[in-house]
Amino acid sequence: MIQQGGEFTKQIKPTYYQFPAYFIGEKIEYEDWKAKVKRFLGVNYPNDKSIVEFETISSKDISPDNHSILLAILKAIKEFPQPNILPIDNISSDITINNNISQIQNIEIKTIFFESIKDELNGKQVKEIKEILEHYKNTPETAKTKIIDKLKNFGENILSNILANIITNPNVVSAILK
Repeated sequence: MIQQGGEFTKQIKPTYYQFPAYFIGEKIEYEDWKAKVKRFLGVNYPNDKSIVEFETISSKDISPDNHSILLAILKAIKEFPQPNILPIDNISSDITINNNISQIQNIEIKTIFFESIKDELNGKQVKEIKEILEHYKNTPETAKTKIIDKLKNFGENILSNILANIITNPNVVSAILK
């Protein structure tokens, strides 16, 4: 989306009327792009302040400055993907939003851990770990012991590589450096 938006930058041209104005030759594609970005932001960052700013700027007349701001918003979201949440006055809404954020963060953490494990283990090894978890799901201490033994059998570096993958994940790095 950023790349496509960057291509539109080259197409924004001044018009020569009595007042400063700009136009873009591919107006339909440009409006399509704005709609897709709004949809993307709404789905992936539903309560982010950036959506309001993007909508406000995108509703103004096209100009190089306005378009630069739209691209800057997208670049900021790409570089700092954690949502910048709008303040909510309603306490129950705040609890719901915090709960949703907590659920999203839990999903992200689970994804980080699972991806780190999958990066270091082959398919058969992942399957063996899953089998242990399923077989010993009611006895976590036994499962833990069995998994540690299995990981040791996979090789000395597996555990340290998994831990290094987790620690160097950008989301974990940013949390550690706070």
